[in-house]
Amino acid sequence: MHLLHWILPFIFFIKYSFSGKIYEAKGLRKEALGAFFRALDLDPKHVPSLISTATVLQQLGDRPLPSIRCFLTDALQLDRTNHVAWFNLGLLYKEEGGRSAAEAAECFQAAAFLKETAPSEPFR
Repeated sequence: MHLLHWILPFIFFIKYSFSGKIYEAKGLRKEALGAFFRALDLDPKHVPSLISTATVLQQLGDRPLPSIRCFLTDALQLDRTNHVAWFNLGLLYKEEGGRSAAEAAECFQAAAFLKETAPSEPFR
């Protein structure tokens, strides 16, 4: 019984994070967002779900940019070397325009550098 108590949330987490990606690929953004939120309820530190939530929110366009930026900065606090998070943060700053253009350029530069230097296989 104790093993089931531990495994069940993990199974639901996998279900929600993968179904979010599938919904996103099908263009079902609201469904994807709901799945990513449920995944984050189970694991609020899951970097791919934080990034995916931010990108879907940005695509939907119904949230203020600072709230979207929060998901990306949370992801970067957990993994400073995540080039996808840096790239999406750059897109967000670019969308803001104005003085944020310099910040966007820095984010894009960091994303490019990290992608170039990332190992082809993650360390385990």
